[in-house]
Amino acid sequence: MASVSGRFRSDHQQPRAAGPRLSVQDLVKHFPVKHGLLDRERKLVRAVDGVSFQVMNGETLGIVGESGCGKSTTARLLMHLIEPDSGAIAFDGEPVKGTAAALKAYRRQVQMVFQDSYASLNPRLTIEDAIAFAPRVHGLARNPALARAHALLDRVGLAPHRYAGRYPHELSGGQRQRVNIARALALQPSILILDEAVSALDKSVEAQVLNLLLDLKQELGLTYVFISHDLEVVRFMSDRVMVMYLGKVAEIGPTARIYAAPQHPYSKALLGSMLSMDPDRRTRSAPLTGDPPNPIDPPPGCRFHTRCRHTAPVCSAHAPDLDVVGAGHLAACHLVHAGSAHPDAPRGVEL
Repeated sequence: MASVSGRFRSDHQQPRAAGPRLSVQDLVKHFPVKHGLLDRERKLVRAVDGVSFQVMNGETLGIVGESGCGKSTTARLLMHLIEPDSGAIAFDGEPVKGTAAALKAYRRQVQMVFQDSYASLNPRLTIEDAIAFAPRVHGLARNPALARAHALLDRVGLAPHRYAGRYPHELSGGQRQRVNIARALALQPSILILDEAVSALDKSVEAQVLNLLLDLKQELGLTYVFISHDLEVVRFMSDRVMVMYLGKVAEIGPTARIYAAPQHPYSKALLGSMLSMDPDRRTRSAPLTGDPPNPIDPPPGCRFHTRCRHTAPVCSAHAPDLDVVGAGHLAACHLVHAGSAHPDAPRGVEL
């Protein structure tokens, strides 16, 4: 299907200046909740609380962390499905503004694939109409939009003559997710945000969809933000990994480096939970115990210090900065930063 990949290669996939496609700076999103007698008190769930990162052109950034760490909220903020309380998002160096025209142009470049393949599709639209809907909203006539939908169905492995006229309930979960991928590609975006896009699929179908995503990335020059709780899948898909904990970035860096030598204690515990067939790598004790603190009232300082084996007074007194620990590798932990006042931190260079 070389002609299909050529047909959908658009201007944003031509050679461009080096630099991040997406830049996120101090992103914050708090959700108010009612509390107390007669729900008179208002408190805040700190879902995303000062998150900063970049997504480079052509890479896959994996985002991992426990449930409730802010992964999916971050994805929805990137898409502007919900508005941030503060912080900035830039696409190709240009700030993303909340006006209707600006968001319409931005969403031509950035699309999202959700976890629930059935809820993501309108049950009253046929598959071809679901894929053609966004191009028609953006001004493409019906016949060219349907032709694009059929070409994309073919590319994701669903024969148009068999599936174009069907409805979502007539397809399996894996087939519906292929439709969602085709629909996300219908506007010829440069970035796909994949929020647990394969977690609801059985393993054989999951492998097929992952391989499809890798093929599409290479053929169409795409950039991915890949969110998953499956650490093996993230290692397979990602060039870099960002570890989140309780609304904050704990660590970010190259996949191979983080999986081989994680620097943050939470990253070590998270990776230590991965299953292994190697008898020399048996897990003899739980790498991490207890539940994350309540995001309505997070602990002071480092948010992980209540569960960390290396906690020291500085950990509860001051929040660590996300700082460099290696080439392209950053971690937010007093333990690994020289001069942090942690008793086990590396000593600074003596003058």
